[in-house]
Amino acid sequence: MSERIRVLVIGDVIGKAGRRALEEHLSGLIDDFCIDFVVANGENLAHGFGTTLKLADEMFDLGVHVLTNGNHCWDQREFLTTIDEDDRLIRPMNFTGHAPGRGWTVQETAAGYRIAVINLIGQVFMGPWDCPFAAVERALAEIPDDVSAILVDFHAEVTSEKMGMGWYLDGRASFVYGTHTHIPTCDDTILPGGTAFQCDIGMTGSYHSIIGMKVEGALRRMVERLPQRFEAVERGASIYATLVEIDPVSRKALHIERIYVAPE
Repeated sequence: MSERIRVLVIGDVIGKAGRRALEEHLSGLIDDFCIDFVVANGENLAHGFGTTLKLADEMFDLGVHVLTNGNHCWDQREFLTTIDEDDRLIRPMNFTGHAPGRGWTVQETAAGYRIAVINLIGQVFMGPWDCPFAAVERALAEIPDDVSAILVDFHAEVTSEKMGMGWYLDGRASFVYGTHTHIPTCDDTILPGGTAFQCDIGMTGSYHSIIGMKVEGALRRMVERLPQRFEAVERGASIYATLVEIDPVSRKALHIERIYVAPE
């Protein structure tokens, strides 16, 4: 076994453009950076609104090990039943107790390292969810002791809430990162206790857009304040991701690096 685990985290993958970008580039990224484990947020895979088992399988076939979720989790109604068909699919741990699915999973790398991934959702400007801090405590208590890394996708709006989670888990998680805002932040760091942190990974989607959606409809909604149909941009996606190297013994982060692949 190598002395460190190399994890690639991909933020929200937006519709066809994001899926196509990963189809074209993910295998190359895995090879170039010697990636052991890949996590992506899949709540926007289906035209920007939710996912399906078919689209999830496409991501797994490309090399993604775990798909996390967020507030668009149930936009595709079939996912209410299909989420339980594959333990590589998780949804926020602090969803209602009536929600199907699971809030964390443990998956194994080719080298035999067991990686835990926890999914949470924020409370500020997001909805009446249960407390994410209490939820992550439950997850940590349930996760087996033999895992070599713990990753936490905190799908939240507010940077201060995300930073709070990073500090709350410093020394207990390997990487705490934000998704949801679709905009990458340059605050990638390793906290004093050894936990890597970044407020938002950013989206894999078109940045000639408004957070992945066609400008016309999104802008019209802002200006006219009337309902508009949002449509995901289907071409020209950038990939934003973050590479974290983790010591499998201590579970502490050794290195963090943002990755960018420009649209072709």
